[in-house]
Parts: sequence; structure tokens; C-alpha cells
Amino acid sequence: MTRLARGVLMIGASVALVVFSSPVAHAVSMAAPKGATTLVLFAENRGIARLDNNAQGPSNGDLVHRELALSRTLGGDVIGVSYSQSEIVAYNPEAKTDIRRVDVEDSLPGGWLFIRGMTKLPIGSLPQAGWTDTYAVIGGTGIYAGVHGYERLTLLADGKTFKVVLTLWH
Repeated sequence: MTRLARGVLMIGASVALVVFSSPVAHAVSMAAPKGATTLVLFAENRGIARLDNNAQGPSNGDLVHRELALSRTLGGDVIGVSYSQSEIVAYNPEAKTDIRRVDVEDSLPGGWLFIRGMTKLPIGSLPQAGWTDTYAVIGGTGIYAGVHGYERLTLLADGKTFKVVLTLWH
């Protein structure tokens, strides 16, 4: 690679880093490509476990595991199950927040969806009613093989059920 090509590549990467890490980038609507499919599910918490892996109290490496029943309607028939794990990867006692890496595996009729994201919460807390976040759909199996997209989660007023809006495309 020539020196000029490396320079152009570095400038492009720097601009992308600045744009995508700025607060404005997070405020921009995520437009799905033409042909995307939207699937709305409700995920009711059926089990939660906290694993304190290090010093007592919230710290890097601590985990939260969840099992959620998936349905097409609020309180409807269960059509699948969602397993998730969040891990504290950055802990800021001064700001009173922690950053968690979140991995989600959804077992649905026809295959599995795999989702990954990051979330910021008050130290050691769990999401509260009204909490919302968006994660990347990074793949799947079966009818979901090769899928991409994003998942928008909103914790409903009952504090145990998430509205899940999946936007998917191949």
C-alpha cells in the first residue's frame, strides 16, 4: 500500500471514529434497508441470576443471566425463549455508572438469533421501567442464517416484560 493510500485510509478511519462516536450519531434514526422485516415480540422475565465474580459488590467481570419467555403478544402464548448474559466491562465509581457487554440468544420457531450490544446503567442496577436500548443482530441459524439487523428493547411498566422490536434483513 502506498504512503498516500495509507494516509487516505487513516483520515477516513479517523473521520468515521469521530462521526460514529459523537452524541449526534446516536440521535440519528437507524434506517433499515429496503426489504427489511420487522418482528415485534414480548419477552417476559422468567429467571434472573447475578454472579459476583470478583470483590464483593459491583465490579468488572460481574454477570447477570436472564431467561425470558418470548411471545407475539403481551401475555400471549410462548413461542420461544431468550437467554441473555451481561458482563460489567467498565466500571466508573466517580460517574456512578457501569458499562456492560450484552449477549442475547433467541430460540424462535425456525432457528436461533444472536444479538450483541453494550449498555450503560447506574452501578449495580438492573434496567427499570421505561429503559430502552438498541443492540446489533449479528447472525442466526435455520431460517435466520445470514441475517443482520438490530433489536430495540423497551422495558414495560410491569418491570419484567420487554417489548422487543427486531428489524432484520439478509
